[in-house]
Amino acid sequence: MAGKNNTNNNRIAFLDYLRIFAFSSVLIGHQFRGWLISLQQDPEIHPTPRLIASALPHFLSGGAGVLVFFLVSGYIITCILESETTTEFLIKRIFRIYPLYMFAVLLAYLTSDSARDVFSWPVLLQQLFLVGDFFNTTPVLGGIEWTLRIEVVFYVFMAALRFLNVTVSYQKILPYIFFGAMLLSFFYAPFPAQSGYMTSYGPFLFLGAMMYLFEKKKVGLAGLLIVGALIFYQHYSRIVIDQPLWLDPGYQKDCHFALAAFSVFFVAWFFRDYITARPWVIFVSDMTYAVYLFHLFLLNYIEGALGNPGISFVSREVQALIILLAICVIFVHGIEKPAIKFGRYVLKKTRRSVNNAGVF
Repeated sequence: MAGKNNTNNNRIAFLDYLRIFAFSSVLIGHQFRGWLISLQQDPEIHPTPRLIASALPHFLSGGAGVLVFFLVSGYIITCILESETTTEFLIKRIFRIYPLYMFAVLLAYLTSDSARDVFSWPVLLQQLFLVGDFFNTTPVLGGIEWTLRIEVVFYVFMAALRFLNVTVSYQKILPYIFFGAMLLSFFYAPFPAQSGYMTSYGPFLFLGAMMYLFEKKKVGLAGLLIVGALIFYQHYSRIVIDQPLWLDPGYQKDCHFALAAFSVFFVAWFFRDYITARPWVIFVSDMTYAVYLFHLFLLNYIEGALGNPGISFVSREVQALIILLAICVIFVHGIEKPAIKFGRYVLKKTRRSVNNAGVF
């Protein structure tokens, strides 16, 4: 597809827009879902906003936003591993994910009486290192950790493939590896056993990777459709067993959020060459991880701390959201970006101490 260059400082612009959609969808679904449902059902509201609210059933719970995050991650990680070594990839991912996440966990303990009441060092360490699935550990960030655990498993999986040089020299066999991994997870007991979210949602990372391989002509349309169909089949067949409430229209009213998520991703991908990364888009996109980490527990804490709002014409929820976004800007520039920069420093030092022929 011919068109404008879609990168700015090596960024893939359409992914920035998708990140903004994803975190906005999750934020609205988690914090303003009740308000949107009331808007749909209020006969005194003007028909236009009611119509808009009624057109969003598959985005109300945030499920579509989460899957867009996974599709984006699968796409970009496959792209990154064409040029990064295993060591380089792992060091960058560690400093990208863990410092801000660990800070969020510690802050959650400081702002939550219930978390402090059940504190123990083993549980804290399991939470800090995102290994709670193996110990049935109670989440501390309002439950959003499950998505990060899926991401970490995917990073380890792809790093192993990079170590074997598959992601560079043998990309054409990646669809077969993804296919085999999905078959294994499909016939294996759901993981984790209590929810099965790893087997229900994790394969969408493979679908994002397949979209990148299709774009680079490493896989044909038939391969993409076969793997994609298996991913959706696995998703629906697993959630009907592990999370049946998602398929109850009377409960979530967004049981087809997976199709909605892929539709959004595909449209953005299709027009990718005509999408440019503007400064405000980059600024907001850079905030998505921080907002995702802090929005559930910190937003509620801020609302409680506000008490009776002094600005009568602005709801307490909106005031809390503005404060949360301001705090996240501080966290991004005070913690996340310095951690990423420090990771580059560690990588530079590591390169000097390792035999280049073996690792780099």
